[in-house]
Amino acid sequence: MRAAVPSARLGLAVLGASVVGVVLLSVAGRLLGPAQDWRPEPYVAPPLTDRPPPPVDTGSAPSDGDAEHGVVREDISVPVRGDELAATVFAPDAPGSYPAVAFVHGAGAGDRSSFFGLAERFARAGIVAVAYDKRSDYSYFDNRDFDQLAEDASAVVAVMRDRSDVDPERAGLWGLSEGGRVVPLAASRDSGVAFVVTVGGAIRGPLRNTAWSVYEGLAAAGAPAGAGRLAVRILGGGHLFTLHLDPPTGVWAGVGQPALVIYGTNDYLVPPAESSRHIVDDLRRGGNTAHAVRFFDGADHGLRRDGDYAPGYVRTVTDWITGLPGSAAAAAPVAGPLPVQRYATTPVPRTPWYGGTPGLIATVLLTVVGALVVPAIVRRRLPAGAGECAAVLRSSRRAMRAGIAAYAVMWAYVGLTIGLGYTRNGGELLFQVGWGLVRAAGLLAVVAGAAAGAALLTARRHGWAPEGAQQVLLASHGAVAALMVLSVAYWGVFEPRW
Repeated sequence: MRAAVPSARLGLAVLGASVVGVVLLSVAGRLLGPAQDWRPEPYVAPPLTDRPPPPVDTGSAPSDGDAEHGVVREDISVPVRGDELAATVFAPDAPGSYPAVAFVHGAGAGDRSSFFGLAERFARAGIVAVAYDKRSDYSYFDNRDFDQLAEDASAVVAVMRDRSDVDPERAGLWGLSEGGRVVPLAASRDSGVAFVVTVGGAIRGPLRNTAWSVYEGLAAAGAPAGAGRLAVRILGGGHLFTLHLDPPTGVWAGVGQPALVIYGTNDYLVPPAESSRHIVDDLRRGGNTAHAVRFFDGADHGLRRDGDYAPGYVRTVTDWITGLPGSAAAAAPVAGPLPVQRYATTPVPRTPWYGGTPGLIATVLLTVVGALVVPAIVRRRLPAGAGECAAVLRSSRRAMRAGIAAYAVMWAYVGLTIGLGYTRNGGELLFQVGWGLVRAAGLLAVVAGAAAGAALLTARRHGWAPEGAQQVLLASHGAVAALMVLSVAYWGVFEPRW
């Protein structure tokens, strides 16, 4: 067919419409987004000490923390409210009155066997160590009752205190990650808990910690700020059950027992600087002077480095426990290299319903219907022949596919950024180029939509009017294309800031 306007003018019209479309989509993204936009805040709290802390004693042997004691193992059960917990005790194989410690799980199912290796090393160092299963009705998503978990931990300590080989004045708790939320609750309510050790203790809720970890990791790798904001906004759709809730503040202020606070400097699941600062401030506010903080260089959330526990970690804990009560006062307040933290943890705003899981499911279902189901039904009813109809439908189909491609590229990049940011992998080039591809795909979708609109208007000027099945197919293509670019706009792809 012959164009109603010269191709150059048509191209300028498409370009102009694309520019206007990008501007409108940028505004739409801002309007559709959460009422409170997330912005990273620099971490500005002072370090725990003004002077360089002394190094942690890393020991001198590969068997660091092991001693001369043989080990005897015993399976027991601990009655608790509404349940009975299976537990395994590792004790020194020699008569005596030893300190005791119970291992409190972090998030997740919590099988006691995960602590067997550590419990045996503690027993060899002269500590009665018990690993126990979490209660059977615990659920990470819909039954994270920390009061109940603290009550369970106290029940385990009570059973240990009744043992003939345990000094009842030296039976305490060791908590990993979210176990660091359980042990201060138990200690603040139960004077029978003689001490607490927290390793990688979580102070904030899972969603807030995850957002910090991803953004901190991306910033360290040189990723664009827009990519970090996109990742955190995506995480804002994860306001599921109680994962977005922070624990109550001030719990550690109620802990008067000796406390040992331990973090690895490469802890990517919780911020070691902010978390340790929070715990120490609470302990001091409550008047607790019998506390110590230890940082282990290069150690991860579980205090591992290169697959094994960080040098000196086991010895630090066992020496501190076996040396109580004297070790609580004699220990240096802070030791080990201070962790570096760029950004503070900040609450993640809740996304509107269409930005969360329900909206994502609805978007995918509508796309499948509009891009596959409707065309499959309608295409058989299209009139034979080419001409205006075929050209317009090809153009609308390209716009739809370009929108779907932009949406898919964005989600692929989101998965990449969250995964690599969380694990501190990936480099600046990867993140920058990927972000550029996401934005380019969004722009191409807008251009394809503008071109489809121009093709339809041109055909209408020539007197063509879609009928029946043609109208349905054009509407289906257009609806999917619009849904895709609006979805991409919602996630901030068209924002002017890089």
